[in-house]
Amino acid sequence: MRATTVMLLAIGALILAHWANSEPAVNAKMVIELTFALIVIAALDQGQTEPVAKGFAWLFLVAVLLSNKSVLTALGKAGTTPKAA
Repeated sequence: MRATTVMLLAIGALILAHWANSEPAVNAKMVIELTFALIVIAALDQGQTEPVAKGFAWLFLVAVLLSNKSVLTALGKAGTTPKAA
């Protein structure tokens, strides 16, 4: 799988995570940062730097999926009921 594709999956998971946690899904700062990251990965995703791009893209995807506010965490919280105080 190309690094650019993995990066697009990570960006999609990040947007879903914001949405699942009732946070603003997209803002100007986030769009600029993610566009820059995608351009850098796409530039590295060719020739001798392709393994580096793949490594960074997979690390970004893993970081998004394992963060405290990931979509996986939001799904886990959805199945539990809040405890009475």
